Amino acid sequence: MEITPFSSKPNIIQTPKQKCPCGADRCYIDSYRVDEDDEFTDPNCAPNNSGDQVSVLAPYVGQTFETDEDAIEYYNNFARSTGFLVRRERSKGNPDHPMGVYKRELVCHRAGAPLSAKAGETKRLKRKKPERCRCEAQMVIKKNMSGGSAKWAVVNFNNVHNHDLLEVNFVHYQPQYHHRYISQADRDRIIALAKGGCNVGLIIRALEMEKGIKTGQLTFSERDVKNFLHASETVNPELERVELLKYCKSMKEKIPDFRYEVSIMEDNKLENIAWSYVESIRSYKAFGDVVIFDVGHRLCTYDRPILTWFGLDNNGNIIFFSCAVLFDEKLESYRWALQAFLRLLDGKYPQTILTDFNVNLKEIIQTDLPETKHAHSFDHIISKLSSWFSAPLGPQYEKFKTEFCQLTELNQIEEFEREWERIVLQFGLVLDRHAEFLFLNRFFWGLAYLKNWFFGGLLGGEHNLKIRGFFRRFLNSQTKLKDFIEQVGVAVDFQNQAAEETNQNQIQTNLKTCLPLEEHASTILTPYSFAIFQKEISLSTQYAVYETATETYLVQHHLKTGGGGHIVTCIPSSEEVSCTCKGFEFLGVLCRHALRVLSLKNCFVVPDRYLLLRWRRESNLFPKSSGFKYRSQALKSLGSILVQESAITKDRFDYVQWHLGKLLNHVRDMEAGPANVVEDDWLDAGMPIIAEMDVGPTRKIALRGRPRKQKSTVKVANEEDAALS
Repeated sequence: MEITPFSSKPNIIQTPKQKCPCGADRCYIDSYRVDEDDEFTDPNCAPNNSGDQVSVLAPYVGQTFETDEDAIEYYNNFARSTGFLVRRERSKGNPDHPMGVYKRELVCHRAGAPLSAKAGETKRLKRKKPERCRCEAQMVIKKNMSGGSAKWAVVNFNNVHNHDLLEVNFVHYQPQYHHRYISQADRDRIIALAKGGCNVGLIIRALEMEKGIKTGQLTFSERDVKNFLHASETVNPELERVELLKYCKSMKEKIPDFRYEVSIMEDNKLENIAWSYVESIRSYKAFGDVVIFDVGHRLCTYDRPILTWFGLDNNGNIIFFSCAVLFDEKLESYRWALQAFLRLLDGKYPQTILTDFNVNLKEIIQTDLPETKHAHSFDHIISKLSSWFSAPLGPQYEKFKTEFCQLTELNQIEEFEREWERIVLQFGLVLDRHAEFLFLNRFFWGLAYLKNWFFGGLLGGEHNLKIRGFFRRFLNSQTKLKDFIEQVGVAVDFQNQAAEETNQNQIQTNLKTCLPLEEHASTILTPYSFAIFQKEISLSTQYAVYETATETYLVQHHLKTGGGGHIVTCIPSSEEVSCTCKGFEFLGVLCRHALRVLSLKNCFVVPDRYLLLRWRRESNLFPKSSGFKYRSQALKSLGSILVQESAITKDRFDYVQWHLGKLLNHVRDMEAGPANVVEDDWLDAGMPIIAEMDVGPTRKIALRGRPRKQKSTVKVANEEDAALS
């Protein structure tokens, strides 16, 4: 169905899969009137030339949104362009639920039965047509968890109305107008403009200019902005400090391994706070070799910077380590946060750390982490090029950007510096201050200067989107400090659940080369790390090998045998192999050159030292025993039954809570012996499998798992022990 301009009474859109005028399968177009001489703000779309209003595509079942606010805003814009209003009918979930609010139902403003008249209004309402007429048009969205991140999906959509639709151009004038909605991006921008000294009128004009729309076409009014700013200012810092400290103390009582640090100013006000969770501390011990130090988020309610440590697990997922909220962005505040992170994480120093350009971070990392390699991601460098070079270079900018990206991939220092000199001369950037700044800081972003340190694939910068997704679900312009810490904990729990599920449900990988080295690595590495290994071993077949000295080889691509290549040293007696490209040091996976030599030396298994523990299927986060999955399922089943039984009465709950606290302390005090019991041995040992049996009003636990013949053996053994005692 093609999109056509709306008439005064728009047709009902019931076909979900339309094409955008720009030709894309699906894109967002705001529903304001577009004239022929107006500039369309969406670079991916172009309006029709009729001068009529462009429609918003109808939602469809399965459509996903990052947040519920995005879904509500989209449905509001669709309703506005169609000719009806939206009302939030009901929602499921609450802040105490593990997933918070997880379902919302948005309905037409005329949905539901007519409201009963209040006392004294019966006579007046007889002359007025009822507002509600049981219209069934609605959109239902539900929160789904996928890969540790939450997204909202449309689970039901009905666009059939049983009443006449409103005139599109007069929707704004309805007294019960439900489209006055301020999106999260607009909220953040409003607060920023207000802090810059703009009054409400200037804020409205600035937003209209930024969006490229006409006066009065925002989804909110000046009164809405005033109300929003007033609500944002009603924060009591002293009360927040008391509530926050009370929350941290209660968390420490419930979970003794929860860690936090605070610094208080002279006037008894909260200055800085940093915290971490027991799962995050355990993750850092296993995957704390490379750290992302993110400083790109703020708690807008207090105008405070948020500093976070993230890492990369063995499945390529971004994992949370620790977080801090600071009073300001001064050097001493950053130093306090860095030292707090190290104290919370048992003083372990990372091998490498990634940050954005930040003078304060650069200084404190050099002084407080002298043995840690500091670097900037390629993605962050590329994001700066447009603002620095697009104006002076003009039409040559795209060519410069292409050559600069090729420059970042060079892994020889001499070649890098020679190519840099050629680029600045070619584009006339010899005296450019930004080009000079980049060259002076080349040690932080040039691959040739970083290849000797481990980055695990994070240097490319793909992690930035995942980090923004981590915070986007709960960080907004009105987030309170206590709520922020609580929501970070919920997000970390989701991450841990996804990581555990990924470790337990490893998919079988397909071999490409059928080489013994590939087959051996596939049984040990996770799918993420094996994909890197598989790429390298597949490309290794394109290289030629020449022995230049004893146990030393020149490896060249078969199309570039005229020069270049890399030197590989292979000592079979000690199972040592190294390459001048430093691929193993950089990624933690053997490079194509080393794998080519190992294949020619009749090596059929990858030496154990080159299969890093952090990339293996069984990382330090989980026991090495293959019976872990079985034990985990048994405990989860037992725990589920225990929750149901203890929730029946308060006495049951208090009893279970007291005994579980004692049990947890006892288990923590037990020695962690080697996890060398395999699943079959564990089952043969007679450990029970928990199963639920519904036998009336209450549930009982049936234990099965030990064979009958073993029960008699155990009984005899117990009798002998009793006799000896």
